[in-house]
Amino acid sequence: MTDATFEQPIGGFLDAIASDAPVPGGGSVSAYTAAAGMALVVMALEVSVKKAEDPAPFTALIERGRTVIAEMKTSLVADIDCFSTYMATLKMPKGTEAEIAARKAAMGQAALTSTAVPVAAAAHCVAGLMIATEARAICRPTILSDVYAGANLLEASCRSILLNVDANLGSIPSEADRTRYAEAKAELLREAADLLVKATG
Repeated sequence: MTDATFEQPIGGFLDAIASDAPVPGGGSVSAYTAAAGMALVVMALEVSVKKAEDPAPFTALIERGRTVIAEMKTSLVADIDCFSTYMATLKMPKGTEAEIAARKAAMGQAALTSTAVPVAAAAHCVAGLMIATEARAICRPTILSDVYAGANLLEASCRSILLNVDANLGSIPSEADRTRYAEAKAELLREAADLLVKATG
């Protein structure tokens, strides 16, 4: 998958989601909504910095926010790629014991990757929520609704992205890896929920 995803009109992206194609799916769409949420927070900062006596806090947050947007774009592509890889493993031959073993190993690795990708994406959502909490304290009151909307999108996207962990966790061969990712998921959900309250409450 390439950055061609971001070169198509948004209407084309929506049409692709609403088609019978397996991708883009829940993980990649949630990465997109997270990027949109972060973009709203950045917009609020860009508007607010114009009348700020000290632009430094704003520019620092804007830079961090744009980094999160870039990471979410990467996560969107990674989600599509890892799901496509998983689908390809299902088509691997299984006529001999060696082929069955190779297919099983490939499926286990694909499940591991398909869990690691959403966990990383959710961590970027949490980073975005941290920025939103800081933006709330310095943005102009008239534009705080965009900070709040952005924070809500980031938290909801985090929860949605992590649904992919549930979908793939049972297929990971290693119990230690299953435990590690289950714990990471729980911690990210807790952090995101706490930060949403700070960003909007």
